[in-house]
Amino acid sequence: MGKAVMYIRDEKLLGSLKNRLDGRGFAEIIASGSPGELYADALESQPEIAVIEFSASDRGVDATVKKLWDRLGIPIIMIAESSDLEAVQAWGESVLSTILAKPVREDELMAALVLSLAAARRMEKLKEEVATLKESIESRKVIEKAKGRLMERDKLTEAEAFRRMQRLAMDRRISMRQLAEAILLTDRIGA
Repeated sequence: MGKAVMYIRDEKLLGSLKNRLDGRGFAEIIASGSPGELYADALESQPEIAVIEFSASDRGVDATVKKLWDRLGIPIIMIAESSDLEAVQAWGESVLSTILAKPVREDELMAALVLSLAAARRMEKLKEEVATLKESIESRKVIEKAKGRLMERDKLTEAEAFRRMQRLAMDRRISMRQLAEAILLTDRIGA
């Protein structure tokens, strides 16, 4: 798979999780000694996932988790005592992929890893689609504006202005958006 960062204070749980993750194909497993170290390790290693043990007495875990999510957007699995699950859910609902209760069973952890990573991949794909759609909308706006300027300036119909822009873009081997931006620029300069 890839890299994982962990902040687990329980040495027995840490050793068990390392073995489980190693056995599941994680090439690099980084165990951090504090929430601050976890954040620094994550920034440096760019992991695919973070696994964190929550303790109510451990100050700064919630802030670190939020910073991790804001900065890297990686799936975060939180492991907590049953008595702490409600508190973790209250502050972590928007940033955590999964919350697991101790003791962690291997099948639960593996299911959480697989589902969290799949959800992260879907999220990345959606972000890319949104960016593509935004770019498309922006291009359309610029093209429409340039087409309007041609119609006004050269007294063309909408279809004639569009065909002229298509022909000019093809002749110059540039995109319609590049042509539209050039038309708008020359129109501003000439005004």
